[in-house]
Amino acid sequence: MKKFALAAATMALIASGGAWGETHETLKAHTLSTSVGNISFGAWGRSTFEMGRQNTTSKITVDGIGDFGSVFAAAVDAYNENVGTVSCPTDTTKETYETEMTTYVGAVTFYGATNGYIPAATATAIQSNTEVAKAAALIAALKTYEKNETKSGGYAHLDPDWSYGSRIGFWIIGRTPDEKFGFDFNLDADARALFVHKLYDSDEDADKVNYNEDGKYAVAIGDQAKMWGLFDLPAGLEGKVAFGKMREQTLRGSIGDFGQRESSDVKSEDDIFSEFWPTTGLYVSATGTEDSVLNGFHAAASVDLSGTFDNSSADGDSTENMSFYEAMRTAQAGVGYTIPGIAQIKAQYWGDSISEKNYRYALSEYSAARDAGFGLNDYYGRMEFGVDILPFMGGATSFLDPNLDLEATPNANLIEIGFKVPLMGDNDLRAYDPEKFYNWYSCIGTMGVIQKGFILYKGHIWGGQGESNLSKYTDITNSGSGLITMSKGDEANIIMAGVDALAEGCANPFGKQDVFIGLSANYNITMADADGNFSFSGNTLSVDDLKLRQHNIGAEVYVKKTFAANNYMFVGVADRFSVQTMEGTVGAGGTQLADLSYKATSNQVFMPIGVELFF
Repeated sequence: MKKFALAAATMALIASGGAWGETHETLKAHTLSTSVGNISFGAWGRSTFEMGRQNTTSKITVDGIGDFGSVFAAAVDAYNENVGTVSCPTDTTKETYETEMTTYVGAVTFYGATNGYIPAATATAIQSNTEVAKAAALIAALKTYEKNETKSGGYAHLDPDWSYGSRIGFWIIGRTPDEKFGFDFNLDADARALFVHKLYDSDEDADKVNYNEDGKYAVAIGDQAKMWGLFDLPAGLEGKVAFGKMREQTLRGSIGDFGQRESSDVKSEDDIFSEFWPTTGLYVSATGTEDSVLNGFHAAASVDLSGTFDNSSADGDSTENMSFYEAMRTAQAGVGYTIPGIAQIKAQYWGDSISEKNYRYALSEYSAARDAGFGLNDYYGRMEFGVDILPFMGGATSFLDPNLDLEATPNANLIEIGFKVPLMGDNDLRAYDPEKFYNWYSCIGTMGVIQKGFILYKGHIWGGQGESNLSKYTDITNSGSGLITMSKGDEANIIMAGVDALAEGCANPFGKQDVFIGLSANYNITMADADGNFSFSGNTLSVDDLKLRQHNIGAEVYVKKTFAANNYMFVGVADRFSVQTMEGTVGAGGTQLADLSYKATSNQVFMPIGVELFF
């Protein structure tokens, strides 16, 4: 189905020889005509190899303050040097831990007071307050995590990460002569897919893995495996019904990545407005015809039944069915209306849940939330709203007729705005994933060409707000769980924001336009500020004025050579830099005990070499 976004895709194809949407309905690369209809087919591939060097640093400090500051730290150091060493108990039960820690802090206090490291009054205060004594001991335990280390080394890997580094696909579509019925199908072979079988089959012994045999899993159905039909409806509407696996993009955002040429952290089309993507389901839509009063109207809905399959094992068979209510919770419904040459306005509901049967997540994902009592009705999905601004599209009048003539209109631009709001049954669920159960999220994108391909540009500005216990941001123990796990009701407020941009210009505007020079950059920041309580080793401490900042910066310059229609290869030099800092004041029983801070940095300098081919 044609839409105005096809005009944007056409701009990218003509100008850069790169972007290609993962839908096959409008592509007619190779067509065979038969007595019952036409069959079109083609193939494509994309991969980027990166090699470079990465340097990382990590510094964690715990500094005591007040009565528990330098004097207590001196007592700890002296005690460790002359009497014993700080060590967390091997038995981590709360009762044993408290007993051992209280015993330890009592010993340190007695030793410190006896030898003049701690004033007698301070020692008495510590010993008379059990909670403070435990907390002081915890601060001493925290100091065992102090470090200041640097690592560096070379590395190599493949992008894009969403296809295990290299994606090669074959697609075939069939149409009846009147194009009222048809099918879409594609196969994808991912570079690392032969390892997927092992990843799912966790019960298989490592010494029994045969990657040649397991390689049979390397080819899988891609984005499309559907059959569909078009029908005339009353009031000048044309209806569509589709069955199977599909990606329907009539209302989707149009500004995504350009063949992985961006530096990093690039927002996708779905960050602006999500497509319909049932994996095993039913899709229906109604579109106003060009000669009707409903021209420009489009509405669609889908339901995804993937949850009827047991996803606990890739090789497992299951006869367990999803309840009708759970099935309806996967429903997606959207509506859009295009004012020719002005804008398309759209809205949709995307159903979701954290049920174990929800195919979108691995069974282990959100298991902690389910174990805490959260279930099917604590997250209902989200609402999305979008506006696509069309006056600068160079002749596009509606999504039914792109009518983009770059000869007549060499300059064209598309602007898209999207806004998302989650539907929460229980706001406390937000603590488990601030980037999924956010308060709000918005993304603005722009894409265009100048002088018919002399310059191509695109970019996003985005932001969102969430809540979290911060454990995913403060993994300074390198043990898989964060240092700061906020108590229920004390989750930190998090603001996430960023920008990415790409500009690509023709190296020889007066000759053959097949060599382009590109520059891309991105920056994003995550900020968290909190006051409240957090747990450490089974004990509760307070944290005041905690500030967490996480910065990611990327830049890339590259040269791209196009050949054979939309095919290209590029090579570049890029840098990715990230820094994470946190600082706060830790206390217990109303007494401030220590300043806790850490800083971690990572810098990658690398050379990307990529290719994208269409046949």
